[in-house]
Amino acid sequence: MSEDKTKQGHGLNVVEELAARWDKASYRAQGSPFEDLSVSALAKNTGTRAWSRVGGSVKGDTIARYIYLSFEELIEVEKLDLRAATQLLEICEATFLFEEECNELGSFEGIDGQAYQQRMRFVEEFGLYQDYPVALANLDVDLRELCAAEEIITFVDLMEFLDRLSDKAWIGGSYRNLQNVFAHGDEKGLTRFFPYRLGHRGFHLPEALSFILNRIKQHELNSVFEYHERRRKRTRLSSKRMEMPSVVENRLMPEVIKCLHYFCSHQPRLLIRLHDSAYLCRELMYLNDPQTEGVLHWLIHLTLGIFRPPQEADIDEELKKLTIPQDSALLKDLSDLLKEEAG
Repeated sequence: MSEDKTKQGHGLNVVEELAARWDKASYRAQGSPFEDLSVSALAKNTGTRAWSRVGGSVKGDTIARYIYLSFEELIEVEKLDLRAATQLLEICEATFLFEEECNELGSFEGIDGQAYQQRMRFVEEFGLYQDYPVALANLDVDLRELCAAEEIITFVDLMEFLDRLSDKAWIGGSYRNLQNVFAHGDEKGLTRFFPYRLGHRGFHLPEALSFILNRIKQHELNSVFEYHERRRKRTRLSSKRMEMPSVVENRLMPEVIKCLHYFCSHQPRLLIRLHDSAYLCRELMYLNDPQTEGVLHWLIHLTLGIFRPPQEADIDEELKKLTIPQDSALLKDLSDLLKEEAG
């Protein structure tokens, strides 16, 4: 037996010691949740050296491929050299070491519970609405589509979903940004995605309505701004009237209705206060964008005019030209709420 393969003071050579360690690790892996995971994924998760086989990757390269073989069979049957077989052993050992560290922190249920408590502290600190619809948030198209596909409906649903996604190596972009907002209680970052107002608790209608304008194409937004500007400057002597852009009726008004329905259902007497132009102007001023404020002021009154008498003749004229039916159930709820508040 050569000296380089024998440890001083022990009767086992290097291969025999590796085989003994392999027997222990492979037996532990059999039937475990890690059995069907790829070796390369486990190597990445544990931070060990990237896994590669001499001669390239093979199909079905999961832990289960190896753990029912002896260490000698890894070399003889799977054609792993000593270096690759040792690395495979280290990946298995590192995986179970990570599991033990997690167990020391508490059960997975306990960890999930801690994450839930952290989320709730964030929600309570800033007075956020747990049931706020993600459909009304300022999310990019990819994240909106993902939420729809995964049936992520509310603000808290999204927090929990991003917590689960945070374990994925590929998470990035707006996913990572939002996850960081939730994890660190980033008040300023929250305003990018949800209608939160710095220094004020809860979500707010003007900020939610401003996100609506972000969800239409730039040329559509430009046409809305142009229409509103010409509308604002129009006089009774004007002979030519610009046609209202179709996006107002097709996209903006339905979303205004959804925002009004949500916020007026959560904030007592808000629907009554919206009829007060002075109150509405003060609220919209928090946006610090006069052009957007003017457009939203008009859109709110245009939408309110669907289920109560309009306050302006021009609004009445525009309402008569609308042809696309809006959500009758939401409008009825708003109408009933207005009657209740007025009573």
